Amino acid sequence: MYDRIVFEFLDKTENVLLLVSEDPLFVKVLRMAINKTVGVKRDCVHVFSDLPAASKSIREYGARKVPAILLVERLVKGRPSTEFIVNVKNLFPDQKVIVLVSETRKENIAYFYELGVNNVIAKPASMNNVIEKLAFTIKPQGKLSELMDVGKDFLNKGDLKQVLKLAEKILALKPGSPAGLMLKGDAYLEMGRREDAIEAYLEAHKSSTLYLEPLKRLANVYKDHDQELYLEYLKKLDRLSPLHTERKCEIGKVHAGKGEFSTAEKYFDQAIDAATQEAMSIIGVIAENIANAVGDTSPELAEKYLAKMIESKGKNLTREDLIYFNRLGIALRRQGKWREAIANYEKAQSVAPDDEGLHYNIALAYLDGEKKREAMLALRKALEINPRFHLRSANVSFNLGKVFSECGDARTAVEYLENAVKLDPEHAEAVALLERCRTRSR
Repeated sequence: MYDRIVFEFLDKTENVLLLVSEDPLFVKVLRMAINKTVGVKRDCVHVFSDLPAASKSIREYGARKVPAILLVERLVKGRPSTEFIVNVKNLFPDQKVIVLVSETRKENIAYFYELGVNNVIAKPASMNNVIEKLAFTIKPQGKLSELMDVGKDFLNKGDLKQVLKLAEKILALKPGSPAGLMLKGDAYLEMGRREDAIEAYLEAHKSSTLYLEPLKRLANVYKDHDQELYLEYLKKLDRLSPLHTERKCEIGKVHAGKGEFSTAEKYFDQAIDAATQEAMSIIGVIAENIANAVGDTSPELAEKYLAKMIESKGKNLTREDLIYFNRLGIALRRQGKWREAIANYEKAQSVAPDDEGLHYNIALAYLDGEKKREAMLALRKALEINPRFHLRSANVSFNLGKVFSECGDARTAVEYLENAVKLDPEHAEAVALLERCRTRSR
């Protein structure tokens, strides 16, 4: 079904996908998804490496009324694409936008949707995932979505009676529908029926407390009429979407206007913190790109920039960041810095104390330093957490066998080495060590 939606949008039409990305892997995945999986024969994917060129193309297609879907990286050339997205949506409110991200924390997702983004794709993404996201962006599923689109068209044309009729139809199909109530509120507001609009927005908020749009409408309705209620809804929005720096500043300004300077300062500080977090995430992406470029050829440089990347995360480290700790540990071990590697893995345990992989890596680092007793203790801890973590990897099985062999337990080493050879019969080191351990254990 998703393939068909994308195919019908792109095949035998002028419709295009505009991609702003410097990620060759995602470019390849998108092209293969469109041309091979979906089966579109023409070249309809236009790739840009910078925002000005993409902006020019969006304007050209917009002027010609040719539907285009914009896919844009969260960071382009190391800078957020936020302002670009806002400008695009202001100029072309109907422009469909998909943001490409490397991480998908809840507050990030909320912020993107506030900007008017239609969908978010987390990378790395499979072809099926890309096709599904495109399909939902092209044609939101269900009868309600179709009615909402028609209702928005009537609203744009100023045919408010038709908007109200459609809103009632939506609410008949789905009582309490937040989208239907929002449409109703928008019509009432345009008709000057402010109290009826507020009632509809409040109902929409009650129906879906995590839906941001009713709160934004309520905040705007009260902005010039009731500062206390304006502030109340701004703060509700802030709790749901805490990365919106402009809103934090606005909350601070309202408090300052009331003479509540200590509270104003708190929100101004939070705005600075959120902006700093965004800036540090940019530094992190740049550092990661550098580390990727030199990882195989210069462990010294990889160490430097992976450490910067981890540092940029500050207090926001999660289990998802273990990959960077592990890569930094490898870079350190390649330089003989086994003590530093252990310190790095121990830092990672603050976000993932029960991760068997960290204990396993600590064991290998101790073995580098010929600390066999410590290596064995770390390895046993890893196996205690997950005794089967080696089963699908020849290299991990080999390393387990190597640690046990080095620590004088040839019999146990055989068990892991046999699994390594079973998975990879061409693993020369595993084959040789297995023979030696079998001889020693007889």
